[in-house]
Amino acid sequence: MKAQLLPPQFARLKRKAARRLQVERVWHYLRWLVLLIGLWGCAACLHLPQSLPDYLHFVLELALFGSVIGWASYALYHSPPPSLEDIDQCIARDGGLNFRPLEALTDRPALIKTASQEQKHQAGQLWALHHQQLLDSLRTLRLRPPRFFHHWAERLTALCLLIGLISLASVAGPHLGLRLKAGFLPGHDDDSVPLPTLQGWVNLPHYAPGAPLFLTPHMPPLTLPEGAVVHILVGGATTRPSLRGQKHIHYNHLPTGEWQIETALIKSHTLTLSYRGRVMGHWSVQISHDTPPDIRWDGKAGPKTSDDWHTHIPWSVAQPHGVTALEVRFYPIIPPSHTPNKAHEIRSPLPLKPHTRKAHETTSLDLSDNPFAGLKVVGRLCATSSSNKQACSPPQTFRLGHRPFHNPVSRALLALRLRLASGQDDPTQTAHALGLLTSLSLPSDVALPLIWLRQRIIAGLPSEHINEQLWFNALYEEDREQTGEVIAASMLHVRALQNAVRLHLLALAQQPSPPPPHEQDALHDELNRLKEALGQHLAFIFQKANRNGLVMPMPDGKGMPWVRLAEHVQAEALAGHIPQALEHLKAMLEPAEQMRQATLPDMQALAASMQAQAEARNQRMALRELIRQETELLNHAQKRLAAEQPTSSVMESHKDVSQMSTAELLSQLGMASHEGTGPATTPLDPTALLSHAEGRQQDHATQYALRHLTHILNKRGEALTKKKMPNLVKAEADMGPVLHNLANREDEVSVRTIQTVLEDLSQARHDMKKNQAAAQQTSKGHLGFIPPPSASSTEDPNGSAGVSPEDDPNGGQDNDEPEDEKQPKNQDPLGRKMDDSSDSDAHIPDHDTNRAHDIERELQRRASDRTRPQSELDYLNRLLAPLRQSH
Repeated sequence: MKAQLLPPQFARLKRKAARRLQVERVWHYLRWLVLLIGLWGCAACLHLPQSLPDYLHFVLELALFGSVIGWASYALYHSPPPSLEDIDQCIARDGGLNFRPLEALTDRPALIKTASQEQKHQAGQLWALHHQQLLDSLRTLRLRPPRFFHHWAERLTALCLLIGLISLASVAGPHLGLRLKAGFLPGHDDDSVPLPTLQGWVNLPHYAPGAPLFLTPHMPPLTLPEGAVVHILVGGATTRPSLRGQKHIHYNHLPTGEWQIETALIKSHTLTLSYRGRVMGHWSVQISHDTPPDIRWDGKAGPKTSDDWHTHIPWSVAQPHGVTALEVRFYPIIPPSHTPNKAHEIRSPLPLKPHTRKAHETTSLDLSDNPFAGLKVVGRLCATSSSNKQACSPPQTFRLGHRPFHNPVSRALLALRLRLASGQDDPTQTAHALGLLTSLSLPSDVALPLIWLRQRIIAGLPSEHINEQLWFNALYEEDREQTGEVIAASMLHVRALQNAVRLHLLALAQQPSPPPPHEQDALHDELNRLKEALGQHLAFIFQKANRNGLVMPMPDGKGMPWVRLAEHVQAEALAGHIPQALEHLKAMLEPAEQMRQATLPDMQALAASMQAQAEARNQRMALRELIRQETELLNHAQKRLAAEQPTSSVMESHKDVSQMSTAELLSQLGMASHEGTGPATTPLDPTALLSHAEGRQQDHATQYALRHLTHILNKRGEALTKKKMPNLVKAEADMGPVLHNLANREDEVSVRTIQTVLEDLSQARHDMKKNQAAAQQTSKGHLGFIPPPSASSTEDPNGSAGVSPEDDPNGGQDNDEPEDEKQPKNQDPLGRKMDDSSDSDAHIPDHDTNRAHDIERELQRRASDRTRPQSELDYLNRLLAPLRQSH
C-alpha cells in the first residue's frame, strides 16, 4: 500500500531531528580541534607558545591546527548525512518508544481482496481510530538537545580542560585576552615582555611658534594648530611599530636601533601606537585649521593727481598667525579692448613686516617704467599667510601712474614701446617705425642712438632689451627739452650706472650667499661711481640755479640720501637679500628724479629753506653762548660769596652736622638755600666786599649786554618760527633783578636770581628746538631732502663719516653743539657742573669727603622729617633728587 504523508508537526519534528544528528556528526570531528584549541590556550596562559621564536611559533601552530582542521574537513566531506532510519531511531529514542512511530503513522492496513465492501469499510474505520489514538499519544513527544559528550571519558576531559582554563584565567587576570592573542598570533607579545621605550613630542608649525609638547602614553585630548608635526622615537624594538590614524606616516630605522616615526597633523583624528599587538600610546587630537588672510582694498587705488607718476595702493590685511608675503597683480586693459589681458600680468610685491598680523596702509609704487603705465588695469591684492594659505581681494579697476611726457619724439618712442610689449607689433615693425622716425631732422645726440638701436633690432636684439632702450631714449629726449643737454646727459649717465648695478645684483642672486670678496669689491666700486654721478648731477642743477640768479652753496654730498641707501644696498647684497637691495637701488634714483622735475619755485623754496636753517643754527649757537655766559656770572657770584664769608664761619663748619641749620648744611655743600630757609644771617667781611667791586662791576656790564642779546634773540626767533617764546621773555624780565642785585652788592640774592634766569633759558632752549623743528617740517618742499651745507654730516676725529640728518633722531639740529652740552649729566638742578674744577662752588675737597657724606645723610634725615615746614621739605627733596639718582 502507498504510505501516507506525515502531519505538519511531525514533519517539523523530523527536520529538527535531522539537524540534531548533523550537529552531533560535525561535533564528532571538530571536538579534536576544540580540544587542541583549549590545550593551546592553556599553554598560552603559561607563556609557552609566545616564548618560542616567531618563526617556530608560526610553523608549530600551522602544523598542528592545519593537520586537525584538514582531517576534520576531509572526514566531514566524506561522511554520509543522517538516513531516515537514523532520524526515526533518534525520535523513538528521545521519546522512550519501543517502536517506530513515524513508520506506524505512514502505514495503511492490509485488506483481503475477497473482503466485502462492508468489511473494508469497518476495517478502515478501525484503522482510522487506531491512527488517531497514535497521533494523540505522540503529541507530547519532544527531542532532547544535541549530546556532545556521550562517554564519561569525554566529559571528564572537558571538565578538566574547563577547570584548567578557569584557573589560568584567574591567574592572568586582566591580561588574559592579551596572553591568548599573543599565544595564537605569532609576532605578538604578552605582558611578560617589557614594552619598548617611548619618546614622543609635537613640534608646532612655524606660523604658530611655541615650545614642543611632549607626549605621554595616555593624556587628555590635544588641541593643536594645523600642520603640527608628531615625532615619536621607539627604542628597544626588534620590529617596526605601527601608528594608526594618519595616512602619510614616515618610518625611519636609525643606526642606533631606534625607530623614528613622523607625521604631519592635518585633520582631527585619534593616533594609536602599537607594537607587536600591544598599544603603547593613544592620543586624541583636535586640529584647529588656519584661516586664509583677510585681504581687501582700503580705498581707491591709482595716482593722486594727474602729474603723479606713482601708483598708490591702499590695502589692509589681517591674519591670526601673520602674513609673510603681500603683492598686487595688475592686468592691463589694452585699447581697443575693454577686458583685462591676463597674458601681460604685472606683479609687484608690497613692503610688509615679517609675520604681520594686522596692518593697513597705502603703498606708493613707481611703475612709470612699465610699458603699460598710464593704462587702465584691473588689480587684485594677494596675500600669503605663515601657513602658506593664500587669498586674493576682489578686483578693482584704476589707472596706473605714469610720467608726463611732452616731447613728441618721446611720446612716439613710448607708443612704439607699448605696441611691442602688447604684441601688436613685432621687432621688425618696430625697426621700420624707428627708421621712419630717424628720417626726420633730429639733433645728432638724439638721432644717433635711435639709428644704433634700429641696427641692433635688425641684428636680433631681444624684446625686453628693446623696451629698455626705448625707455631710456624717451627719458633723455624729455630731459633734454626741459633741463638742457648737459643735465639730460648727466641723468642718462646716472641711469646707465644704476642699470649696471641692477644687473650686477641680479647676477649675484644666481650665486651662493655671501658673494665672494672680489664680487663685493666690484659692487662697492659700482655704487661709488653711482654716488659720484648723482653728486655731479646735483652740482649741474645747482650751477643752473646759480645762472638763474639763485645763489646757493653746494651741500656736502655725505648728507645726501643716496649715500645711506648705497650702504643699505651693499649690506642687503652681502646678506643675500637681493629683492631688498633692488628696492634700495631703485630708491637711490628718487632724489635725482625729483631734482630733474624741480621747477624755479622749488629751487627758490630750497634756497629759502637753507637760509632758514642757517639762521636757526645761528640762533641756537647764540642761545648756547648766552647760557654759558650766564653760568659764568653765577660762578663769579658764588666765588665772591664764598670769599666774603668770615673766618669764624669756616671754623664753625667743622661742628657736628646734626647741630647745623639747613642753610649751614647747604652752604657746606656749596648750595645756597632760598626756599623756606630765609636769607643767611652771617655777616660778610667788609674788606672782601671792597676787593670784589671791580669784578662785580664787570659782571653788571656783562649782564646788561646779555639782557640786550636776549631781547634781540627773542625778536629774531619769533620772526623765524612765527611763534612766541614766553620763557625767553621771562628770562629777559628776570635779568632786571640780577642787575639790581649786582649794583647793590647783594651776591647772595644774585645767586638765586641768576639761577632763575638759567632755568628760564633752559626752557627757552627746549622751546626753540621744538619751534624750529616744526617750522622746518612745514617749509620742506619737493627738494627738502637736500641738507644744508654746514649741517649735512659730521666727522669724528678719525675721519669717519658721521650720522646723516635722516638718521639723526634730533633732526640734525644739535650737530653744531658740543657733546657735553647735549647731555648735561654732570650738572645739579640749578645748572652748575658737578665736577672737580676749581671754578665751581659745588667742589667737595678730597680731605673732607667723609664730612660731605655726613652732611648728605643729615639732609636726607631732615627731608624725611614730616614735622618740618612743607616749603623746606620740598626744597630739600628737589636738591636731593639728583644725588639719589646718582646712587
